[in-house]
Amino acid sequence: DFKRHFKSVHSDVGININLRGIKAFLRWAFDQGYLEILPKIEMIKELKTKPKYLSESQWESLIDHKDLDPFYRDAFKVYHTTGMRRSELILGRLEGSFLIVEAKDSKTRRELEIPLNSWQIEVVQRLHQRRDAHLRSGSKIVTFKNKFTKAFTVACKKAGIYNRGVTNLHCLRHSFALMRYLETEDLYRVS
Repeated sequence: DFKRHFKSVHSDVGININLRGIKAFLRWAFDQGYLEILPKIEMIKELKTKPKYLSESQWESLIDHKDLDPFYRDAFKVYHTTGMRRSELILGRLEGSFLIVEAKDSKTRRELEIPLNSWQIEVVQRLHQRRDAHLRSGSKIVTFKNKFTKAFTVACKKAGIYNRGVTNLHCLRHSFALMRYLETEDLYRVS
């Protein structure tokens, strides 16, 4: 009934996340003696989707488009050359030549140390200046993050490479991973 009810609300992945929480609670209740029998919960089989990435020609048409704001062009280049998630670049802090993303701001809930070159550092500094000005004006961080998503979608549409559900800001992370895999042929190093 739970799966059927949420099928129209969440994706299979979202439902499975909730089911994992329920399973953990039931295991705890069983271990504490509150349940005599541990109910069996079967997860929904998730279809593995192919990575969503930009080809070299798509990347070039995006980044070379005359209407793309230079600030976003530079930010997209940093995403493309580091493989960072949207929030990591925005929420991280610079320490020397590393961007430190605290565990609370990381999807994996571990602190990340992302090495940057001098050009990337300069872009991150400009981005953080804009972020701080945005926050000082009384706006929320989520609206600042959303500006990047919207700018990427608009840029893809103008460059003629937009494909609903495929070309989103996160595809720069997939593009980075694919390029690294083609260079190294080592999935472990890429991950």
